[in-house]
Amino acid sequence: MKKNLNKVLGATFMILSGFFYTAERIAKRVADSIVESGYASQGMSTSGLVYFPGFFDNFFVWLFFFIGFLLFIYGFSKRFVDIFIKNLLHNDK
Repeated sequence: MKKNLNKVLGATFMILSGFFYTAERIAKRVADSIVESGYASQGMSTSGLVYFPGFFDNFFVWLFFFIGFLLFIYGFSKRFVDIFIKNLLHNDK
């Protein structure tokens, strides 16, 4: 598990980033629906335009994705560098 720890943590951080992004969009849609239902109960209408938060609007979304991406790349690059060095040393006969 020690060899795959960086890859697992990287994937976990990226999935968590996606979860935060999705949860934020769902919460925004639910909040706008509550407001729209309040207007509808009074017989009024709203514009119907919903502003969804972007990827960089929430600090934790892009931070967790960036950390996860770095850990994921480091996990793979460390393995490939170790294999390259091992092959380089064994081919030096």
